[in-house]
Amino acid sequence: MAEAANRGGNTSIRLRIVLYTLLFFAATALTVALTRYGGGLALVWPGTAIAAALLLHLPKRAWPLAVAAIAAASMIATALFGLGPSLAIPLAVVNVMEAYLVARLLLYMRPKRDWFDSVGGLFAFIMIGGFAVPAAAAWPGAWTVSQVVPGTLFYHAESWWAGHALGTLIGLPMMLIMTSAQFGAWDRWPTRRMVELAGHLLLIGAIATFAIGQSRLPLLFLPALPLLLAAFRAGREGAVLGLLVIAGAAAATMHSSASPLAAFELDIRSKVLFVQFYLATLSLMAIPISVALRQHQLLLAELDGRKALTRLVADHADVALLNLGPRGTIRYASPAAAELVEEAEDTAFVRLFDPLDEALVRETLAEAARAPGATVTLERPVFRGDEQVWLHARICAIATEDKPAAPQGYAVTIRDVTARKQAELAVLQEAETDALTGLPNRRALMRQLDRALTHAIVDLDHFKAVNDTHGHNVGDMVLREVAGAMRRLARPGQLFARLGGEEFALVAADAEAAQSLCEALRRAITALTLVGGGGQPIRLTASIGLLTIDMPTSPGDALEAADRLLYRAKSLGRDRVVTPATLRRAA
Repeated sequence: MAEAANRGGNTSIRLRIVLYTLLFFAATALTVALTRYGGGLALVWPGTAIAAALLLHLPKRAWPLAVAAIAAASMIATALFGLGPSLAIPLAVVNVMEAYLVARLLLYMRPKRDWFDSVGGLFAFIMIGGFAVPAAAAWPGAWTVSQVVPGTLFYHAESWWAGHALGTLIGLPMMLIMTSAQFGAWDRWPTRRMVELAGHLLLIGAIATFAIGQSRLPLLFLPALPLLLAAFRAGREGAVLGLLVIAGAAAATMHSSASPLAAFELDIRSKVLFVQFYLATLSLMAIPISVALRQHQLLLAELDGRKALTRLVADHADVALLNLGPRGTIRYASPAAAELVEEAEDTAFVRLFDPLDEALVRETLAEAARAPGATVTLERPVFRGDEQVWLHARICAIATEDKPAAPQGYAVTIRDVTARKQAELAVLQEAETDALTGLPNRRALMRQLDRALTHAIVDLDHFKAVNDTHGHNVGDMVLREVAGAMRRLARPGQLFARLGGEEFALVAADAEAAQSLCEALRRAITALTLVGGGGQPIRLTASIGLLTIDMPTSPGDALEAADRLLYRAKSLGRDRVVTPATLRRAA
């Protein structure tokens, strides 16, 4: 199948080369035979436009064959209708190189092929096809012609440049548009549009014949009006066909004594160049307008389709969709937004979140504005009455091409992620909770140590004996009772956690309150009524090392320092709270 496709593609390429070569030969032979006034160079030269259009329509692998075919046609036309066989080869080389350079530079300078779709593309086309390449080719072409035709080198160069440049400016846009796949798709045109196009062409013909066929008033500008109207209403077809009608009227009346050119003392050479300049000016006015109009129509159709699709998605999506203005005001809110926010439209986006988060929301919008097209996220809790919900927003700034640094608005999606957030918090709480006692575990404690000023290590004295005598089930009961005492005594800003085994820890922000708490805990543990197996009472005491941090230190070093105080409490007889101050007094 691939081989068959390649054969079909090669056949299409060869057919295109043949057709363009025949057109090149016919156009150049005709202009060489009819416009070599005074025996010099042809003043009308569409050949470069035809050859360059052929190259621009072909893959580069086919360029050598196309160049060879165009060169052969150029040699035959020159030999039969031009300056003879002696100059056929050198002129063919210059002609082919000129077309090659125009096509190659257009692709190099504007690879997007926007030669008539943008200001930059049109400027590149004029500079390459109307100035640089014809001017460069004019000198070798003029030198070749000057070997057999009288006249200065500058005169021949001027003739070459004028004829080839104007021919390219007129012919190449028309060739590229007329051979595009979209041109002349008449089968898709409604009858009304065909009739309208015919009417435009008749109007252009009538006005052009009147304006160019009389010399009483300077009305050469007049055909531009119906031409632009045809470009506006009928697009590229109207512009190209309208130009052909005006060109026909100009060619028919150029030698007439009633033509506006008759009022000027111009030789035939100047008249031909003036008419081409006139047509080139109209071409560069009408064709870009028609192409831009077509692009605008396609863009509007695409936008209409996108709007319909966006509205359909928004109306049926579970995610809330918002469109914000450049100042962050909600311009549109999808139906799903009503479940998350009330009276969203015409409301500032920041008002959807907690007032305390206003600065954060504005900074998030600013972050999105600094990188249009990129998505930034925001996830914050919001209170709806007595209920707390979590909103997850994804924000993307939308900027225009002419003002990329100033967003014209924002696209936002908002989702209620309360269930996920609650699940995350539940998982986090489970991961940081001791299963036996219900107290925070060592992991939770380490997260809190950086924010605390006081650390205490609590160790139950002789707890191993409890396990050995009464069993681990009783030992677990004892640990739960101790944890209950800790929960009863703890106040806001005070956190008890289980480090492991019979060791517990306390973190607190107030050193004085922490010492009172440790003393109260020690007494509460001693006062616990604990009964072991067989109804035997269990007497339990605790040793506590309490440390106040007065300089920056790591959580590990803080626990180690408090642990040393704990062992000091045990060495002093247990059932006591030891602080650095206690040790100083004992010393």
